[in-house]
Order: sequence, then C-alpha cells, then structure tokens
Amino acid sequence: MIWKVPPTEPRDQDGTGDALAELARAAQEDLTRDGGGGAPDEGELIEGPLDVTFVLVIPGYRRGDIGVYAEQGRLKVESYDFKIVRCLGSPIEPTTARTTYVNGVLSVRVDKRL
Repeated sequence: MIWKVPPTEPRDQDGTGDALAELARAAQEDLTRDGGGGAPDEGELIEGPLDVTFVLVIPGYRRGDIGVYAEQGRLKVESYDFKIVRCLGSPIEPTTARTTYVNGVLSVRVDKRL
C-alpha cells in the first residue's frame, strides 16, 4: 500500500508530521492485538512531497540484527530470518537514509531525488 501525504499536511521539526506517528501507533496496536511474532508483513510505504518513509513492524529484534539498505529505486530490510525488498515509485538519494527502531517498529526515511 502506498500512502501519499499531501504537501499541505502539518509537519513537525523533522518533517514527518502526525501521519507517521499515527501509523506507528496503529502498527503497535495491531502488534498488541495479534500477539506479535511470525513473519513480518510487507510494511507501509508513505510517499511525501520531499521524502519516502517505509514503516515495518518487526518485534523481538535488536538494532544490530536488522540490516537496511537503500539503493536506487528500492529499499531492502533483512535479518537472519527474513528479507524484504520494496520497490519505490520515486528516485531517491540513498545516502540520505535515516532509520529508527522503537518498540518493534522500524522506520526508514529517505529523501527523494529532486
């Protein structure tokens, strides 16, 4: 699923806005409801006017267990027991990739190539 964030949406200082926070909260609620574990889902791709954010619920890992790779036109997330590759609809600047992993929710944000 691709979410397009309109450029008029209010954004906080780091540019993510409330949409990312809401998505992370919803993912955490789903995790609590499902009990966690099992193979990760395909994640959510959020396309903003200046960047692309990929959010993936993967509880039970340590930061060092997860590898994130940004390449032209795609993101790859892998660990010892899974590998997910997502093709992006926009060209990106791979060197701008930023990741967070909090409470089992991985977020990868990368700037679009303008």
